[in-house]
Amino acid sequence: MKTLFAVTVSAAALSAAFAADFCDQWGTATTDNYIIYNNLWGESYATSGSQCTGLDSSSGSTVAWHTNWTWEGASSSVKSYANAALQFDAVQLSSVSSIPTTIKYTVTYSGTIVADVSYDLFTSSTSTGDNEFEIMIWLAALGGAGPISSTGSAIDTTTIAGNSFSVYSGTNGDTTVYSFVASSEIDSFSGDLMDFFTYLMDSQSFDSSQYLNTVQCGTEPFTGEDVTLTVSSFSAVVNTGASSSSTTGTTGNDGTFHDDCCAEMCYSCPSCAYVSVVRFLSECFGVGEIPDITLSKLR
Repeated sequence: MKTLFAVTVSAAALSAAFAADFCDQWGTATTDNYIIYNNLWGESYATSGSQCTGLDSSSGSTVAWHTNWTWEGASSSVKSYANAALQFDAVQLSSVSSIPTTIKYTVTYSGTIVADVSYDLFTSSTSTGDNEFEIMIWLAALGGAGPISSTGSAIDTTTIAGNSFSVYSGTNGDTTVYSFVASSEIDSFSGDLMDFFTYLMDSQSFDSSQYLNTVQCGTEPFTGEDVTLTVSSFSAVVNTGASSSSTTGTTGNDGTFHDDCCAEMCYSCPSCAYVSVVRFLSECFGVGEIPDITLSKLR
């Protein structure tokens, strides 16, 4: 009886944690793999407004969360960056084999909005040093939002993960910022974030000895009324070591080819646990549709 009672209390506490939004400037919610931040770092720029964020669910390497905000004033200034941040140890890019990620989200609002939905990654020349480079991947530029740029114009265009991006470069204090802005809104993204670094190494002389220390995805609001970002699923993992040589796989309902190694599946799992297979089959192929694949890398 004591054991059953303890389990009941734990489940209730977990449910309450998911249900409670947090509205304080630096409020957070923590799961095994992620920290959800409210992160109202630029709220002082606003003439009025507020923002609250909440964790909806967490299962394995996948998390669901939301944030709601209204901000007025200083239309060219970012007010916050509510986000889900992956928890991992800093690692040199030269040691990273892949950074598979997926996200599905919706944005609703009243009236007008100026905001982006973006990945935000940081690197440094040492594992504990100050950030030197920021790499932003804008999945959506809403209401005319624009990235940091030294010239106001893109320095290049490129196609990554089947999507077209304009590339911008600029500085924010001592940090060099590269921004990849999608040509049209991407509300369901599946790809390898390492491909963006590979582009920078090939085209912008980016140093592979840099340490990756931050991988997060969220939204930067400038202005807007009663805006809600709902992330129905987000996953990311930083894989190190030699990449898989397997080329067998199949194409899921999302139109993306999935390698058989579970680290490249629709929902990545660094430990190749069975739950990853279950999510892969149910989310990518639909209930009852069992694909003809060889899960050669599972153990």
